[in-house]
Amino acid sequence: KSIVTGTFTLRYQAASEAIGLVHPLLTGRGAVELRPVDNTLVIRDEPGTVEQVLTLLSEFDQPAPPLHFEVRIVRAGLGRHGDGDPTVEGLPPALVERLRDLLRYDSFQLLSGTDLDAAEGRQLETWIGSEFQVRFQVGVVQADGRLKLHGFQVVRRRQDHEPDVLIHTNLSLWLDKPMILGLARTESSDQALMVVIHCTAEKPREGAPSMAVDRE
Repeated sequence: KSIVTGTFTLRYQAASEAIGLVHPLLTGRGAVELRPVDNTLVIRDEPGTVEQVLTLLSEFDQPAPPLHFEVRIVRAGLGRHGDGDPTVEGLPPALVERLRDLLRYDSFQLLSGTDLDAAEGRQLETWIGSEFQVRFQVGVVQADGRLKLHGFQVVRRRQDHEPDVLIHTNLSLWLDKPMILGLARTESSDQALMVVIHCTAEKPREGAPSMAVDRE
């Protein structure tokens, strides 16, 4: 079979990060060259393989999607016998159902919440109501839909008290799936504080990729 040369200039992602995606697709006759000056990959291989690689690069080279974060602080508790249905205040029914499926608590109350828009790599810091503060750095959305939040921190501030750091960790969450973090004094506590993080991403608009195939 003949060998052809394909070039692909990436507009949104680093070409160096795409090399690892290309190598497994190449045949024994294939090769990939990085041109860092113009963020381009040059692929030499059999025609079918080059076409496959260019298609993969087109799917990979997408702009970072705008991200929307919903952060909610929820008080959870156990309902009392004889009081009827446990209370649910200020929360979507779907979230309440998920909380009840995952936790031993059946009564939930929204204490405060905030919505944030951000791009990959941005550092966020904001108040959630007048009592809680949240800060974290947005990571990069992975191909499987996972997103890392670096240095995720929730701080509780009260008058005449030193700030209380409730959570300080790195998180890995899935887009479109709420992550629930629970805080309780003991496993048998009848009350707990829940932090719910939900992240969604807008679908990026597709543009015309810069690619070419030369047959030798």
